[in-house]
Amino acid sequence: MKITGRRRIAVEAGGALLVLGAITGGIVAFAGDPKPTGPAEGSPEWVQTVDAKTRRSADLGRVYRDIIRGRGQEVTDALCTVEWGKLTNEKQADLDEYAFAGGCRMS
Repeated sequence: MKITGRRRIAVEAGGALLVLGAITGGIVAFAGDPKPTGPAEGSPEWVQTVDAKTRRSADLGRVYRDIIRGRGQEVTDALCTVEWGKLTNEKQADLDEYAFAGGCRMS
């Protein structure tokens, strides 16, 4: 059975609307605002999280300072940077590099 005339136009328009709806739905689904992964910046919870991250980083820096001294080497910026580079990417992402360096260099 061949569709002709007004029915053919209606079928083609319906198909075009279906495709357009699918494309629009896909764009809306992927263009939504990302959900925040943690507390809002500046909130008390955020401040606590940053403080904890800074303390963990400085503590780990002090551990690596002791390791460097245990090898009989003098603690330098270069050696602290090398020790930071030895950490995995996941570990580095969980720490603050500047607090680590401060902990490493502090006597």
